[in-house]
Amino acid sequence: MSEREEVETFSGLVGLLRERVTHYIREGIAGARSLRDGVRLRGEPLRVGGRLWEGRVAAADGGSCTLPFADRSVGFVAAISVLDDGGGFRRRFRGDLIVQAEGEDDGAFSDRLDVEREAMMLSLAAEAVGDASLLIVDGPLIPRPKYVGEYVYQLRHLIEEAERAGTALVGFVKRPQSRFLEELEPYPALTDRAALYMVLDNHQAYPWPPRRREGVLYTYIRLAMPPHAGVFRIDAPEWMGEEGVMEALRHIVASSDPQRFVPAILAKADEEVKMSRRLVKDIYREAFERETGGVDPRLWSLVTLRWGESEEARGLRDGGRRPVRARQGRAHAERPGPQGGVPRGRAGGEGHHAAGREHIR
Repeated sequence: MSEREEVETFSGLVGLLRERVTHYIREGIAGARSLRDGVRLRGEPLRVGGRLWEGRVAAADGGSCTLPFADRSVGFVAAISVLDDGGGFRRRFRGDLIVQAEGEDDGAFSDRLDVEREAMMLSLAAEAVGDASLLIVDGPLIPRPKYVGEYVYQLRHLIEEAERAGTALVGFVKRPQSRFLEELEPYPALTDRAALYMVLDNHQAYPWPPRRREGVLYTYIRLAMPPHAGVFRIDAPEWMGEEGVMEALRHIVASSDPQRFVPAILAKADEEVKMSRRLVKDIYREAFERETGGVDPRLWSLVTLRWGESEEARGLRDGGRRPVRARQGRAHAERPGPQGGVPRGRAGGEGHHAAGREHIR
């Protein structure tokens, strides 16, 4: 569950926001109505029947968060792999603190944090390929266009290690923004997901057979009907072949979580790697109070939070955040602090560890 938000927003702004959102939804529906009849697929979608994978299945996922200090931000990236060995769950995990560089703006730091997180997850996944006969990673196997360097190296390394180990490998893209399907080129406003959302039924895959891009096979599959987004992209190394991709799709359908609509093992990895805003603030407050006791407060200069963050931390401690409500008169809406990143330090491990459940969602 996500954190509840306490915001007292001026009633006039609430009304204006409601008006703009309503207008956007109406225009979106009208646009989809005009485009749907023009969507023409090459071939028929394939209905996929569910069947669990014969063998051990694992998933790898990554998470990140930022803690804005007064002068710079600190980022934390983490990765976890979860293996269902039939008798319980085994995990590998690692994490790293990353500091916002001198002169690095918040947007650039946020982008760097994303790349570090993805590279770490891919590296951990490469270590986990021998744990299972099917490994599902969160994210694409077709390289992200803007990610280079270490990310590309780790992605190629993972694919090579999976082939060497004989482990089926699947990239599960939860929020595909790709425009790969040539038949949709006349509709530049539509992503592949948006177009397929209009035409696919539940558990249908398209295109079939899967197509190739940069040495990777890909297809899309619908796992949930409206109002859920529901259409996901599935990537697999070319060496898996059509039959291997189909077996992976069957497992994805059979093991789809009934509430989150992704494979259950991936949903578990996603849940355990998340770092909520409240968790991060609680850890900071605990460490700050322990380490600053007896220290001259003027020496807190480099470890105080950005304006607005300390007040929010106190609010979280006092019982969470309440739903948004309109306030007559002057607005008192809290603004979230900019994104950002503290000294690097790495920790990791593996084995039968309980998930960290101290955070509250």
